[in-house]
Amino acid sequence: MEYANLLTCFCHYFVLIIAFKGVLCSCALPKLLLISMDGFRYDYLDLIPPDETENFQYMINNGVKAKSVMNVFPTVTYPNHYTLITGMYPESHGIVHNRFYDAYWKEYYMYNNTRDNIDPFWYDVGAEPIYVTNKKAGTSRNSGSVVWPTGIGKVKGIGPDRVIPGANAFTQINFTERVETLIEWFTDKTAPINLGLLYFPEPDEIAHETGAGSVNVTDFIKGELNNVLGYLFKRLKEVNLFEEMNIILTADHGFANYTKDKAVLLCDYLNSSWYKTGAENFGSNGNHITVNVFPEEDHEENILKALHNVTSLKVYKKGDKDLVYLHYNSSVRIAPIVLTGSEEGVAIFPDAASRDTFANVGVHGYNPNIVPNVRPFFLAVGPAFKKGHVSEQFNSVDIYPLMCHILGIEPAPNNGSFENVKGLLREKSITDAVTITGISFLIIVGLSVTLAGIYAICACHNARNKPRLLLHGNNRASGVTSLRSPTHHLLNSDEDDDEF
Repeated sequence: MEYANLLTCFCHYFVLIIAFKGVLCSCALPKLLLISMDGFRYDYLDLIPPDETENFQYMINNGVKAKSVMNVFPTVTYPNHYTLITGMYPESHGIVHNRFYDAYWKEYYMYNNTRDNIDPFWYDVGAEPIYVTNKKAGTSRNSGSVVWPTGIGKVKGIGPDRVIPGANAFTQINFTERVETLIEWFTDKTAPINLGLLYFPEPDEIAHETGAGSVNVTDFIKGELNNVLGYLFKRLKEVNLFEEMNIILTADHGFANYTKDKAVLLCDYLNSSWYKTGAENFGSNGNHITVNVFPEEDHEENILKALHNVTSLKVYKKGDKDLVYLHYNSSVRIAPIVLTGSEEGVAIFPDAASRDTFANVGVHGYNPNIVPNVRPFFLAVGPAFKKGHVSEQFNSVDIYPLMCHILGIEPAPNNGSFENVKGLLREKSITDAVTITGISFLIIVGLSVTLAGIYAICACHNARNKPRLLLHGNNRASGVTSLRSPTHHLLNSDEDDDEF
């Protein structure tokens, strides 16, 4: 029993360290929820009386609102969702369209293909999603992705810690169930997430069917979307996370309307044997607002010459200043020729049959510098953000460094600028991310020194009680115990609109 007091002190020391580590990991980590409502145009809320969108208005009154966001070209779902979580332009992150062709590997990417949603071949080409950056900053940092387009697979060997097994952006999941899933992950007792990605497929689908800004769209916003936002707030309050949660609500793109008399039929200008496009089966399920054209051998100049005087088209040649300016140039997945409308309403088809079967009223995909209606909205609320602040437009690539700052982590190389968005944040929060790590470190050091002192006192007390043992020693080698934490393993996740 001569070491009983010493052993007791050591046990108390160990238990306190473990307990403190748990408290620090669960409470000190900033919490962030990134939400996308697909196709939510920058001015949609202006079309609805404020008292009919009270939950959106709560975010505006108690947080920040941007006048608009300059998203990336082409303004379609998958490239823009990957930009939101990587801070990179499509030419850098590799997801250059909803459907595209990799000319090097001669493979087609299909956004509605289950395997293509998770295959690292398409995503792991240099970009680093926010869930990877979050995990690299510490194994206690966990992320969850509720069917985020381009955000459910592994990059650099790291995937979201939590996903819905077997689900992707096309899986039919009730809106409140999506919220409940995230609440469960944020409140998990053993490994709570501190970063959540939440995707809603509307109002995109309704706008495709009934038109940009239609009554159907505004009714859905003030109904379902306003309600699910209120449900999220309610559940966060019930689990005592509302006050510490930073919420960013944005979208991938806005919406314009297609005008049938502005349809461009490539058969009027080009021989179909001259080219193929980045979309497999271009006529029936192609990308009709922005088209990647891969000329067959010796036909590039024929195509450029034939389309030169088509005033309703913007004809971009790879390497020219226009595509360089759009950051849509330096990737083998981008075609030698890129076509898009020179104004809102233009759509591109191989022939009249394809045009006549095109059912969409609302469309997107245009150059956002030419067609402002394809730009999305941005709202944010939480302890990091200013209250009642209206921001000028910034770039969608800036959202990744903003999220990294809020999470207190070092961003990976990206095309964004924190300087462009730091005005969204409270002055105090700009230093919070820097100081929280330092404060936590000082607390740990202070607690360790204190407990080490207690341990030393206990040791001295035992030494006084056992002078003979210390004076004469003993013949047993002193045992040293190595306290090693277990290795943390990531949790593994075991007919569509034309212009999604």
